[in-house]
Amino acid sequence: MAKPTYEELQRRVEELEKMVNFKISPQEFYFDTRDLIYFKGYEDWSLDLYDRKIEDITGYKLEDFLDRKVKWLDIVYDKDREIARNAVKQALKTDKYYLAEYRIVKKSGELSWIKIRGFVTTDSHGNFLSVRGVLNDVSLEKYGQLTFESENGGLAWTNSLKDGLYIITKDHRIVFMNQTLIDLVGDHIGEICYEALFDRQTPCPWSIMNQVEEGDACFVQEYNLPKTKKIFQVRSIPIKLEDGSIGKLGHLKDITETRKLELEIEEFAGRQRAVQDAANRAALGIFILQDHEGLEARFRYANEAFSSITGFGPDELMRKSWADLVQPDNLQESMERYRLRQRGEILDQAYEIKMIRKDGTPITVHGSFALSSHEGKGATIGFLRDITERKKGEQALWRSQRLASIGRLAAEIAHEINNPLTSVLTFSKLATGILQQEPFPEQRLSDLRNYISYLHSETERCANISRNLLDFSRQSEIEIRENDIHEILDKTLTILRHRAGLDEIKIHTDYAAELPFLSCDFKRLQQAFVNILWNAIEAMPEGGTLTVTSNFDREKDRIEIQVADTGVGIPEDDVERVFEPFFSSKADGKGVGLGLSVAYGIIRQHQGEIYIHSKEGEGTRFSIQFPSGPSTVSLEEQKEEEHIFTSAAHTK
Repeated sequence: MAKPTYEELQRRVEELEKMVNFKISPQEFYFDTRDLIYFKGYEDWSLDLYDRKIEDITGYKLEDFLDRKVKWLDIVYDKDREIARNAVKQALKTDKYYLAEYRIVKKSGELSWIKIRGFVTTDSHGNFLSVRGVLNDVSLEKYGQLTFESENGGLAWTNSLKDGLYIITKDHRIVFMNQTLIDLVGDHIGEICYEALFDRQTPCPWSIMNQVEEGDACFVQEYNLPKTKKIFQVRSIPIKLEDGSIGKLGHLKDITETRKLELEIEEFAGRQRAVQDAANRAALGIFILQDHEGLEARFRYANEAFSSITGFGPDELMRKSWADLVQPDNLQESMERYRLRQRGEILDQAYEIKMIRKDGTPITVHGSFALSSHEGKGATIGFLRDITERKKGEQALWRSQRLASIGRLAAEIAHEINNPLTSVLTFSKLATGILQQEPFPEQRLSDLRNYISYLHSETERCANISRNLLDFSRQSEIEIRENDIHEILDKTLTILRHRAGLDEIKIHTDYAAELPFLSCDFKRLQQAFVNILWNAIEAMPEGGTLTVTSNFDREKDRIEIQVADTGVGIPEDDVERVFEPFFSSKADGKGVGLGLSVAYGIIRQHQGEIYIHSKEGEGTRFSIQFPSGPSTVSLEEQKEEEHIFTSAAHTK
């Protein structure tokens, strides 16, 4: 059924006036300024708007107007478009003030009355350029110009409205309710409004009857209607009855969902503020990256902590990209990760990055990243923590523990070198004795050759022992490359073999054939094996067997190393604690408890796992597993587990 025109409604009002004993005359209404929407309109009827309330009035998105997808004249009711155009012509002829009331067609198809006014600007020839002003929905005020439903159904059109309407007389008695309101609270025509609708024993404190005489002509209040368990915006408009008394047109708009949404938004904003405050206090940098205005991975948001970490102010960051802050060595990999993430690929999100502060200082950060959105477009959200000082502490602790291992090895190796040095001294004396004889005894030339050969072999033996110790102790930068795990184990056993021999410990190796190479740092992994093997040797003071085996699990694509001893074993209560920093089951002064914790950290840095199986009196077996091949993550991409060293040191 087509909606009645305004002219038809006017005719119905005239008919109804004859059927009732009083009529409603519109009074000049004043509107709450919160309802006003400011705009600027142009010759082609496009609008610039600054308020999302336009979405409630028209049903169209604010962006639809700003992007010129919808122009104002497009939604003006076709029978009222001449009114809108004539108002422009009238403004140009007179005082340049545009004023009009007409209907628009909402996106839903409903009609709404709009009042629009503003000042027109023209060019030097008097041609229209633009109009600046305000507009608002005056549909409710238009309802106030209509009267009660007649026997012929003259106000049946109000029953299709989604908002409740009612009219009361000066004594608060209800004389009209539309069907929407009846469906909500029941039919209460003839009853007192504040009792029937609002479940009160006294008039509502916002009663328009008391306010109008003081100059207030329109009043808006929120109220929780007990019978509906919903929140309504109750708007009251005074209307003058035929006998001259003041009546009221009431308008109930359901805003329950709006208030719930606002509460959720407020709670969400509160949580956001709390998270942001906590992040700033914890020095956790939060930022958003997005391709924007021709710049890849441009900063779109950064919190205070991120600014503090990088040294750049928030405004400076908004003009920079991620590439401006990352060191060249990390830039290619970091940007490739960003591009893959933007394409929706799931990555190992947490890794270490080397960055540069505003003052040029290099820093190391640990970053976590996730795909998100910003202003409706794909973006990357990042969480970043400065671990520069922690890394320095880890390096210092690692070096000190390594030096401690070197100190222990040096004393043992001194004994091992002593034997070949004794041989060198003996054979050098024998060779010297032959060379000092006059005349030279040619018959002993073969003996001299043998002595010199022995000197060479024993000297090589000393050199190899010294070289192994120097290789182990030499400080170098982290170097990730493909290594043969058997070579690492053999070189480690070489520098420990003499120490094992002192306690009559036999070393047995059983290596798997064709073991894949391991992507690792040779020196660091050697350090881990030194600590584990040394621990096994010290667990066998009365002698025993140290067994080192290797295996490759093709199904899991993992390399497994096992180190087993036949020593004293570990008490059950202590097994779970052996990797804790500063925990030691040895007698006081025999150890500081860092060896196995450092080994654990190095293995975890290589994405490895280490397990221990031990029983007191029956020995101990360590099982170390690594992913094979180039998939092993480098130390520059270490996981958060690295904090074990510094966190332990800080709690010491």
